[in-house]
Amino acid sequence: MVAVAAIDCGSNSTRLLIADVEEGKLQNLYKQHVVTRLSDNVDTTNVISEDSKKRFIKVLRKYIRKIEEYDIQEVFCIGTAVFRNSKNSNEVIEEVKKRLNLEIRMISGEEEGILTGLGVQSSFEKLENYLIVDIGGQSTELIFDIDKKLNIKSENIGVVSLSENYLQDNPVKENEENRAIEYFNQIFDDLDFHERELIGVSGTFTSLGSIFLNQRNYDENEIDKITITQNSVDNIYRKLRSLSVPQIMNNYPNLDPKRAVTITSGIFLVANLLKKYKIKQLKVSKSDILEGLILKYF
Repeated sequence: MVAVAAIDCGSNSTRLLIADVEEGKLQNLYKQHVVTRLSDNVDTTNVISEDSKKRFIKVLRKYIRKIEEYDIQEVFCIGTAVFRNSKNSNEVIEEVKKRLNLEIRMISGEEEGILTGLGVQSSFEKLENYLIVDIGGQSTELIFDIDKKLNIKSENIGVVSLSENYLQDNPVKENEENRAIEYFNQIFDDLDFHERELIGVSGTFTSLGSIFLNQRNYDENEIDKITITQNSVDNIYRKLRSLSVPQIMNNYPNLDPKRAVTITSGIFLVANLLKKYKIKQLKVSKSDILEGLILKYF
């Protein structure tokens, strides 16, 4: 058994998984996520800001200290949409390497989908006719099988970009919501997914699961593999869209306070994906790109 670490440097959060690996099986030793909002204002400036970079590096430094507590054989670290979409991403990657001796590998939307699919598949005994959805800060990946072949669609829409450009207010204004729906329909193709099993990964789906279960304290093990109906998603979205951010924080103490700013946009995406593709329910998976990263490259 060998201990390995994986770090996912995402647009909205930066996450760490430390796990023992033996014969293609993972045993989680430590898992953590911090909302770093690395993509703040990237849609308008096209650069990762100094404040975002400082938050990000501070979290990475903490992760490295945690990694040093374990006998880690290898560390895999990836950067996703925020790095693909920022003009200064190479500078940020070089600064992290210089200051922390940590190499961030920027990956494509397609590889992001492959790794996410691998992570989800590792936690389900049998997975066929599926649609895996990974909602990030600046992108959303759709991963699905056709004739047992993996297909990936990566779209430039996520919770941070949607919050900054469309759903800017809580409570949600009707004109902003209409603009968001119009943009959503421009982005997502008319594909036939109505008989597929939707499996949701990422903070949006695990937060949705925590809200659905009315958790007082967030517990991803309780959330893993739960089923949530389209009607329940719609009800949760209607409640969120009617609240201010402070009210969301007060009503849902299980949520990371930093996620309260984007959770309405995230559930908006989930509700509209279910509606567009005529899918009646979804399952939540706690396994995602972190598990896939370790399984693929170790």
